[in-house]
Amino acid sequence: MELGGLRSRAPRVFLLSTTHGAETHCLAAALETIRVYRTDDVVSVLWRQGERLRRGVEAAIAELQLEGHFVVLGRPCNLVYGTRDREKLPSQPYRTLFLQELVRRGVIAPSFVVSFAHGNAEIDRAVEAVRGALMVYRKALEDGVERYLEGPAVKPVFRPRV
Repeated sequence: MELGGLRSRAPRVFLLSTTHGAETHCLAAALETIRVYRTDDVVSVLWRQGERLRRGVEAAIAELQLEGHFVVLGRPCNLVYGTRDREKLPSQPYRTLFLQELVRRGVIAPSFVVSFAHGNAEIDRAVEAVRGALMVYRKALEDGVERYLEGPAVKPVFRPRV
């Protein structure tokens, strides 16, 4: 080991390194992330902002009388939503419509995951985008989703083989 180490005055024959020897920048980033989590109480912020988002989305659902047609599930920091048709059955076309309308409003959200960068203004903007998308969703329940959907419906990731 001395032939690759720093204690010998002889020329080094090989590089003696640790598992993360070339990854010091990654370790530094990890240490800084841990420091920020400890000093800024990141976890509490994620839960608080996620709860703000949930309350805003649920208020829009209630306002538009979409209970049972659009549902929000999960922990506040990692919310998912379910899209249901007129009969309140899971629906990929309605999911596609919702995603389409969110994108129109500048929001990409296959689920609702908050980050430490999401302040009240960002959460409020997301809620407004959801409200606008749900207004179209409400119309689609009345008039038919095909009237509002542009393009084919998304497909589930896991589906039976044909």
